[in-house]
Amino acid sequence: MHRLLPLVLALAACGHDHGPPHVRKMDRPDGSPALRGGGTARSPRIANYKIDVRLDAVRHQLAATETLTWTNTGASAVDKLPFHLYLNAFKNESSLFMRSSRGEMRGAKASDSAWGWITVDSLQIAGVELASKLKLVAPPDETVAELPLATPIAPGQTVDINFKFSAQLPEVFARTGYKGEFNMVGQWFPKIGVRTGPPGLEQWQCAALSANTEFFADFGVYDVKITVPSTYTVAATGVLTQASESPGGTRTFDYHAEDVHDFAWAADPFFNTRSQDVTVDGGPPVHVKVYFRNEQLDFALRHLQAGVGAIEKFSADFVPYPWSQMTIIDPPIDAAAGAGGMEYPTLVTTEGDSVFIRPGMKFPEYVTVHEVGHNWFQGILASNEPEEAWMDEGINEWADAHVMTDLYGARTSGIDQYGFQADIVALRNTIVDDPSSLPQPIATAAYAFLDTTAYAETTYDYTMRAMLTLEHEVGSAKFMAAMKAYAKAFAFKHPTGADLFATLSHELGDDFSWFFGPAFQQVGGAKYKIHSTACRQAHDIRGVVADGTGKKTRTETEAPDTGTWVCEVVVENTGPVHVPVDVELRFADDSTQRMHWDDKGNGTFERFTVEHSTKLAAVRIDPDNLEMIDSPLHHAYRVDGEGAASLRAGARIASWAQTLMQLVGP
Repeated sequence: MHRLLPLVLALAACGHDHGPPHVRKMDRPDGSPALRGGGTARSPRIANYKIDVRLDAVRHQLAATETLTWTNTGASAVDKLPFHLYLNAFKNESSLFMRSSRGEMRGAKASDSAWGWITVDSLQIAGVELASKLKLVAPPDETVAELPLATPIAPGQTVDINFKFSAQLPEVFARTGYKGEFNMVGQWFPKIGVRTGPPGLEQWQCAALSANTEFFADFGVYDVKITVPSTYTVAATGVLTQASESPGGTRTFDYHAEDVHDFAWAADPFFNTRSQDVTVDGGPPVHVKVYFRNEQLDFALRHLQAGVGAIEKFSADFVPYPWSQMTIIDPPIDAAAGAGGMEYPTLVTTEGDSVFIRPGMKFPEYVTVHEVGHNWFQGILASNEPEEAWMDEGINEWADAHVMTDLYGARTSGIDQYGFQADIVALRNTIVDDPSSLPQPIATAAYAFLDTTAYAETTYDYTMRAMLTLEHEVGSAKFMAAMKAYAKAFAFKHPTGADLFATLSHELGDDFSWFFGPAFQQVGGAKYKIHSTACRQAHDIRGVVADGTGKKTRTETEAPDTGTWVCEVVVENTGPVHVPVDVELRFADDSTQRMHWDDKGNGTFERFTVEHSTKLAAVRIDPDNLEMIDSPLHHAYRVDGEGAASLRAGARIASWAQTLMQLVGP
């Protein structure tokens, strides 16, 4: 899920009168397989769903049946089945989600009257009704329920679980719900948890929904029938295999998706579409389609191009996009804060449309790139978001920076407007100016963060910085190759942080535990600063010296100044993360000299001594801005004033100037 830059949150838009809905032209089936080129299963297909759902567009309610076919692929028997009932997060103020979010996310607030819920009306296994046996895991929260089993499911056994359920969509403010006639239907059906752990010791992962946690599920095949009023257009995960008229002025759309771990859809009477094919890896094309309302056409075309470019670049950098469709939903302006900026397999929602966002401001494109990127980092590499959110959000942010640079230029990937330029990383870095101030490490479970701000800054921004810092240390080409190897090794699996670290160390040919542990599992980042500087005029030794025949006193006259200066610089790093860093010395004649500190935790300080024709004028740590896990506030000193106060002032001025130059460019 995307955390849009703060200056995009104040979007403004005029209302639009679309008139009454009218019957739309029937959509045609896509005519392509769910997987590009068809072929065999890419995943174990542990959890497979057949759902038949009907939307009441007036009440924004769902009535559905579901058959879940689940296989116990573990080595131990299963005596209970846990299910996510995500829509109960919106049921009342006592849910964990409402308590942890305080009813507000990304500027959108929950309605105090339009609540949401899901009710399991029937649950049967082998014809036996079991709904009454469902037990809430953590009352009063109702987003997870467990079904105890009288007869355990043996290893290798497959079972069908049949549901009837009804649901009420909330007024949208967090990923799912309605706004006017628009309906965004995400996390809407009973969904089984995931078993993880070594063979024979598997444990269920089925976390209650909090403000910071997102989703974790097994891959499978989805066949979903969606019935809506005939005035509505539907956008959904997978491919449309059939569309038909139904009784009562409704239409039914059949969707099929393979090797995905979720299914989402939207319905709106005013959607229009634009589409484009993109060739990936020399194989069958990916059909990219944007759904939007007419007044958002200009932005829809921008989102389309960003989506096409993202699929090309992510496919080249990691693994080819495996599915034949990519659906991008540009929600109505008044629904964007709640429904925009969210990812699902083969379907994402975007945001950023505003009269204030001119073509040179790449925020809308960035949201689209980020959400499409999630089809790799969590869509294909299905990490556990509640436990290790950084593996999808933060790693995706790192990858987004590469894609944005490839698509829009190294200096213009964020802004290129009215003579100002900024890359997307510089803009992201303005959000967290001092990573050492973050209160918890990256590897904190999403639900355990202090608050949403700490979660977002650590999981998104600091993870991106840590990845870029390591990339700069080993070299970009080598690091990108290692990340591609990781993607290939763990595609359609559930990789962990340990898997990522082990793969990188193996591919990079070195043990990087000196970086992974402190950067991801400790707080504080790096804390570089200039401890002291001093210069003296160079000369031979003065005082009592031995000259071979005895001792003599060498005076200033006998050991005059040579005309050069001996300068000493002491730099320190008192943070837990230590990475090699350059130190640039600038002298009074404006010449520079680079020193290198191979700081890998071998000490907290380094002393440099150099001789030069003129005095030292300034010092800068990390002059190329490669080390991104520290605040640059203490990285620069001017040595042309007296006293600590002048040094601190000079450091701040130099740092602010550097940051401004980095942000807006020449």
